[in-house]
Amino acid sequence: MEEINKTCYVFQVDSDIVQQVYNEQNNFLIEYDNQGNKNWCAIYFCSNDIYYPNTEEIFRKRIVEKNFFEWYHSRINMASKHIFVRDVFKQWYLMGINAKINTPEKLTEFLRKETEGYNIVTIGSSAGGYAAILHGSLLSAKYILAFNPQFEIKSLLKKTTEDINPIIFRFSDTIGKYFDIIKYMNNTTDIFYFNSSKSKWDEEQCLYVGDKTNVYNIKFKSSHHGIPFLKVALPVVLNLSIEKLKRLSRVAHSPIWFTYQMVGLLTTAVGFYKQLYSAYKKRK
Repeated sequence: MEEINKTCYVFQVDSDIVQQVYNEQNNFLIEYDNQGNKNWCAIYFCSNDIYYPNTEEIFRKRIVEKNFFEWYHSRINMASKHIFVRDVFKQWYLMGINAKINTPEKLTEFLRKETEGYNIVTIGSSAGGYAAILHGSLLSAKYILAFNPQFEIKSLLKKTTEDINPIIFRFSDTIGKYFDIIKYMNNTTDIFYFNSSKSKWDEEQCLYVGDKTNVYNIKFKSSHHGIPFLKVALPVVLNLSIEKLKRLSRVAHSPIWFTYQMVGLLTTAVGFYKQLYSAYKKRK
């Protein structure tokens, strides 16, 4: 990777172990399901939460040892082909996913070849949602499921620094055209945009995208970035029909009540305590 305007060392881009995974591993996983519809393929984009904190110990455990991909256990049931991709740099896939597929253009072309002849649905949260919208739009996906995605990241040049978002700062001259993805969105792909209305950055993104006929804004009364309801409901939400997804955009939702409507009281309660315990363990 060419290094320009580099002023500091950043683990998730500069460390030997991350560079090794980027250079030597595919960072994608493809699986088939004979129970799915042979005409459908789902692409799942990992978020910047694939490992945290940014330390060698956590990276080695999550990526090297577990070969972790988000969404692996939450799938689109109708798809017969499942493609999971991750960006180990955690920089909005601006350097692709590996040393060969090392640009957004090459990533789109790789996915285009893998999905030839399929109807496509793309899925992602936060940075993964950004990628799901960008590449899903370029691939003319049938629809996109994006949970608190970014539609623009150019504002990060003012809000953050190189030690937080190194690729954005170091390569802004060459990849700046992807700092705003609204221009790549088409009118034929429905985007189901799950948005936390009490999260400052997510609300800024919501205002930025504005009112577009093919963007269905599904609002939640939450300040939580990422999945705005309990994750226990994800398997149900991911498999709602397009008609039901469109109906969700008509009202603002309470995260707990929404989860209850999707999976019932017992599963909601179990999911709540599991998510609470997981958050506690992360803080320790």
